[in-house]
Formats: sequence, C-alpha cells, structure tokens
Amino acid sequence: MNYRVPTSDAVKAQPARISEILTRLAAQGDRESIGVGEIVDALSDRSFGIIIILFALPNTILPIAWVLGTPILIFSIQMAMGQQKPWLPEFMRRQQLDRETFTKAINYVVRYLTKIESLLKPRLTFLTSSGMERAIGVWLTILTIVLLVPVPFGNALPSFGIAIIAAGLLERDGLAIIVGSLIGILGTVYVIALVGGVLAAARAIFGF
Repeated sequence: MNYRVPTSDAVKAQPARISEILTRLAAQGDRESIGVGEIVDALSDRSFGIIIILFALPNTILPIAWVLGTPILIFSIQMAMGQQKPWLPEFMRRQQLDRETFTKAINYVVRYLTKIESLLKPRLTFLTSSGMERAIGVWLTILTIVLLVPVPFGNALPSFGIAIIAAGLLERDGLAIIVGSLIGILGTVYVIALVGGVLAAARAIFGF
C-alpha cells in the first residue's frame, strides 16, 4: 500500500508544517503494521529533517533504538556526505512497527512538535546553509552513536536534541540548532559519565 503524503499546488505554495504532515501519515493505511521502508518512502520527497524527527522523538520514550535509532545514523551519514535523498538498506526497510505503536508514536511526536513549532522562525540562517548542513550531518552522526549506547535513559536527551536540530534545519532556525546541540551535549556527557562509572565500578570489583 502506498503511504505517500499527498501534495497539491496550494501545499507547495505554502508548505505544511511538520506536525500536519505526520498527522496525515498516521491517518493513512489500515494494516496492523507498517514497514520502516514505507515510512521513509512516504516522506522521501521531503528533506532529511522531517524523517529524522519522526525517528528521533519516539526514541525519547520507547526502548526501540535499533529500529528507530539506526536509521537516524544512516540518514546523518548521508547528510554529511551531501546526499539529497534518504536511503536505507533492504533489511532495515523490512523492519515492522505495530500500527497501534506507530500511531501512538506519531501522536507523541505531533504533540511535542506543535509546541516546538510555535517557537521556531527563520533566524541565524547561515547555520542552515547547504555547507553547514553537511557539518550538522557529522554532528548528528556523533549524537546518534551516543543514542545507540545501551545505558538506562541514555537515549532521551540525544534523541530530543537531534529532533530539535532537525526541526531547526527544516524551519531555517539556527537558534534551534544551537539549543538542540546543547541538549545533545548534555546527553553525551550523561552517557559518558554513566559508562565511565560502570567501568570504574567494574575495575574496583574485579580488579582489572
């Protein structure tokens, strides 16, 4: 079934906000599950930003980093390389999400995006240039690696930071990119501190 988000001349003239697009995506289809590849295809005519937001925000509450986190890593690397269209290997495209879980995740994303979008506006736009987008792709790659580290609550801050950075790219808001980066740094410090504490405890207990 085709989940592609419909477009029209009116929408092209005045682009829909991210939350509106995701709400339409959640309402389409009646199967019990939806494939990761179908989600990517439905949004493939948009920039990397909206797809990264869709995969990042649910990671703040759902323990499914492999399903939702790994695609972010691949998309971030593609951004850093200057690729224009998102791509996933077939084995990741075949990953399935339960329809109920997907709808709940979309509702969660839309709820927070609506609040975030009210604060976004074009500013510090030099941070959203094509050259800076590649640099941001490198930074998102680092944050996603942190996100994938299996530590308790370690994915929340990096995921939230990644989502805000991606929203900043979409809305050409450089300040949002800075704020998202600061949140990502806090998440990175938390993960490093926790991993360091675990390693220190292991050395104290086992003497290695």
